[in-house]
Amino acid sequence: MRAQPTLVRRVVLALMLAFGLIFALNLAVIYWQVTDQGRLDARLRARAERLLVSLDGATTAGEARMLAGAVAGMLNQSVGDAPALANPRAQRPAGVLMVLSDAAGTPLYRSAGPSWTTPLAGQAADVAADGRSWRVYRATSPRWSVALAEEKFAPAALLLRISRDMGFYLLVSFVLVLGAIWLAVSSGLRPLRQLSETIAARGADELQSLGVSAVHAELTPLTSSIDRLLAQLRSKMETERGFVQDAAHELRTPLAVISAQAHVLATAPAGEQRAGAERDMDRAIGRASRLIRQLLALAQADSAPAATATATDVAQLVRQELASLAPAAMRAGVDLSLESPDTLVHHVDVHALQSILQNLVSNAVEYVGSGGQVLVDLRARAGALALTVSDDGPGIAPEDHAHIFERFRRGAGQQAVGSGLGLAIVRQAAARMNGVVRLTPGLGGKGCGFVVNLPSAERS
Repeated sequence: MRAQPTLVRRVVLALMLAFGLIFALNLAVIYWQVTDQGRLDARLRARAERLLVSLDGATTAGEARMLAGAVAGMLNQSVGDAPALANPRAQRPAGVLMVLSDAAGTPLYRSAGPSWTTPLAGQAADVAADGRSWRVYRATSPRWSVALAEEKFAPAALLLRISRDMGFYLLVSFVLVLGAIWLAVSSGLRPLRQLSETIAARGADELQSLGVSAVHAELTPLTSSIDRLLAQLRSKMETERGFVQDAAHELRTPLAVISAQAHVLATAPAGEQRAGAERDMDRAIGRASRLIRQLLALAQADSAPAATATATDVAQLVRQELASLAPAAMRAGVDLSLESPDTLVHHVDVHALQSILQNLVSNAVEYVGSGGQVLVDLRARAGALALTVSDDGPGIAPEDHAHIFERFRRGAGQQAVGSGLGLAIVRQAAARMNGVVRLTPGLGGKGCGFVVNLPSAERS
């Protein structure tokens, strides 16, 4: 089973990668400094010329020999004592070899080591001696001749020595930095662990705010986001609880009517009383059936993901829906009319739009009363679809405007029997298409109207 990633592991891996890159970069730079032949020749030439200047003060061959021996000792001691990373010459453990001769070519001083052939004056050359390769430079003056040599090591051996010397310092630095970062991360994550323990200790029904005062600024956005989420959950649960209570209350009335009329049917003899009980029972069953359909529609609008909008001739769709609603309007004595272009293509969720139209028109027909008018207006505005359903009925009291789209909310003083779910369904269906619905004045300044604006698919 694959281990779950952790922040500490990622920090350690990032640190190892950083130190690995530093190691490789330093290795490349030091190796280039040590093996660059131009640097080596310039160093040998500068040493030889400085030695010749010092030898100009010697009056005898013995003095020159002593001075050359002292200088050779100091050069080799400085090379051996210099830190490897601070001085690339320290990567050459053999040090510096020297040969001093007088103007006649008589050797006066030779460092202990292999014998090698000196190049021409003022030149540098590679020579082989004792199975090893050396870089030699020779400088002359009127009285003396000095040849200096440094061994040229194989690349593998040189890289190994550089890595060994540099790796020790990097390893010590890595351990120190890793310890400091480990402590910082551990102490930094401690408040997060404490917050996690606080949340884990809460009960399943405890949705109150955490009540945690974040000491660290980095935790403030997290605790604020959790508190906002808990507030949303509380609000949703309260809404759902109220929804269940209201649904039970609304269903109780038709069920009570059905129960009462069933008793009447069971005991009443044939006649007008029995016929009235049957009519009352049919109305109660119809009301309960409609309420159940609306509850299912609202639950679907709340939970179902938005369907993919398809290009639809909305004008034709509206005409078909109004044709199915026209018989109910005729029975109620309501004049139902449509103002729409012959063709209007728009990207919509067909089922959501049908739900909007059915609920708005059904509500208008139910509340406007006999002799009233209901007008459905459909048009395109700035690339958006505008559907308006207006009537000249009693309208909605101003004090109810702010709550008219809430579930089970019915206007005060309304005589028509309804569940108060229609407008809530309309709002949810419009939201599924990223649209909005708003309340407007009705026909001729009477009644009310509802305008549904649905943006185009590109905008939504």
